[in-house]
Amino acid sequence: MPHNVTGLAAAHARDHGWDDLPAFLDGDRVWTFADVYAGAARVAGGYRAAGLRRGDRVLLALPDSIDLVWCLLGAWQAGVVAIPVNVRMSREDLTRDARTAEPALIVAGPETAGWLGEAGLAPVTNAERLATADPDPAFEDGKGHPAIALFTSGTTGAPKLCFSLHDNFGSGATGFGTDRVGDVGLSMSRICFSVGLHASVFATICTGQTSVLAGAHATPAAALDLIRRHRVTTFVTQPSYLARLLLEPGHAEVLGQLTMAISAGEVLSGRLREQLLPILGDRLMNLYGSTEAGGIAFGRPSDYVVPSAVGPSFGGLPVRVVDAGAREVAPGERGELHIWLPVATRGVTRGSLGPDQLTDGWWPTGDLAALDADEVVHVHGRLDDVEVIGGQNVVPDEVERLLESHPHVAEVAVSAVRRAAGDTTLRAYVVAAPEAADRAALGAELIELTRSRLSWYKVPQDVAWLDALPRNGNGKVLRRVLRAQGEQYG
Repeated sequence: MPHNVTGLAAAHARDHGWDDLPAFLDGDRVWTFADVYAGAARVAGGYRAAGLRRGDRVLLALPDSIDLVWCLLGAWQAGVVAIPVNVRMSREDLTRDARTAEPALIVAGPETAGWLGEAGLAPVTNAERLATADPDPAFEDGKGHPAIALFTSGTTGAPKLCFSLHDNFGSGATGFGTDRVGDVGLSMSRICFSVGLHASVFATICTGQTSVLAGAHATPAAALDLIRRHRVTTFVTQPSYLARLLLEPGHAEVLGQLTMAISAGEVLSGRLREQLLPILGDRLMNLYGSTEAGGIAFGRPSDYVVPSAVGPSFGGLPVRVVDAGAREVAPGERGELHIWLPVATRGVTRGSLGPDQLTDGWWPTGDLAALDADEVVHVHGRLDDVEVIGGQNVVPDEVERLLESHPHVAEVAVSAVRRAAGDTTLRAYVVAAPEAADRAALGAELIELTRSRLSWYKVPQDVAWLDALPRNGNGKVLRRVLRAQGEQYG
C-alpha cells in the first residue's frame, strides 16, 4: 500500500478487528470505523470529481462533526491537503484565513457557505454533496507530500500555516498500535487546532478510542452533560474552559468520573490548579506544546508545588534552556526553551509556499522557561510577551500569577500601555469573580498587592475591567487585542 495516512489507518482498524466498533459519536448517531472509512472513500471520490489533484488545498470551514472527519480522511486519501479552520471566528478573520490558505476548494456549512462564496476566493461546496459521490477506493501515495496545514494561534500576530506531511504521521505520538478500545474521549479543543486534531481524530484512528464530537460550540453545561451521558473517560480542554466548568452545578461529581483530564493550550494558573486538584488529583494532566512543534512537556500538577512546573519533556525528547547568546544556562535559570525534534514545521504566510520543515534539530520554542535539577520544564510566558517599562524588562506572567492569587480575581492579563504623557506603564485587565461586589475597592487592593510584592516597574498603573479576556478558539489570550485596546484608550 502507498504511504497514505487514511490508508494506513483503515488497514490498522481492519487488522485489529475494529470495523464494527464505535469510532465517533455525533449527536444521536454512532459511526463505526467501517462507516468512517466508507465515508472517506466517498468524499475522496467527491474531491476527485471536483477536479482536485494531489497537492491541491481544500479549506474545511466545518464544525467538529462526522462531516469534518470524512472531509479530513477523504482529503488524505485523495492526496489533497486539508486545512480545517475555526468556524466560530468573525467573518473578517475567517476570510483572512481563507485568503492565506489559497484553496482550490472550500467546504462550508450553511452558516458560512453564502458569504464565503460571495468572497470569490474559491469554489464553495458542502460536505453532503461530497459524501454522496461514488466512492473511490484508491489511496494516493502521500510520501513526501503534505497532508494537512493548521493555523497558528495568532496570539501576537497574524496566524501562519504549519504543514505536516503524510510521512510525519504513523510513528511516535501519533503512531499506530496503542490499544484504547473502550475509552471514550471528548475534546473541547477543536479539530482545527493541533491538540483537538490529536485528541479527537488521531486518538481514534490510532488507538481505537471512541470520540464524542461536540459540534461548533458546547457550553460548559452541555460538556458536563456529554461527559455524563457518554461516560467519557478522557476529557481534553483549555484552562479557561475548565474555569467556566467549575461554575456549573454538579461539576465535581461529573468530573470525578473521568480517568484523565488534560489541560492544554496554555499553562494552568495557580488558582485553577488549586481548584482542580481536590476534584481530580493525579488524574489531572498538564500538556504544553505548540502548533509548530507539537507536544513539548507533559506532567501531573499534583507532582509539583509551583504552578509554573509542567513536567518532563514530551516523549523524553532532549530539552535545554539558553540565554540570548545561545549558551545553555544553569538549572533554575530562565531563558529560551529549546527542544530537539525529529520534525517541526515553520509557519508560512501563504498556502502556496507549502511545507517549511526542520528535521532532526533544536527547535527554539520562543517561550521563557527554566529547567530544574530534575529536568522538569517550568514555563514563564512568551519571550515576545516581554514588556519594557522604564527601561526594564517585565514578564507579564509574573505579575499575572500574583494578581490571580487574589480570591476575587477570575482571570487577569497584563499588558503595556503608552500613556498620554508619552510614558509606558502596565495595565491589568481583570475579570472579577462573581462574588466581587466593589470593583473600585478590588482594583485598589490589586494595585497594593503588586506594590507590596514587586519592583516598582512591575506594578500596574490601573485596572481595566472586562467580562472576559479576548481569547482564540483554543483558549490562548490574544495579547495583540489587549495591546490594541491600550493604544486606543491610553
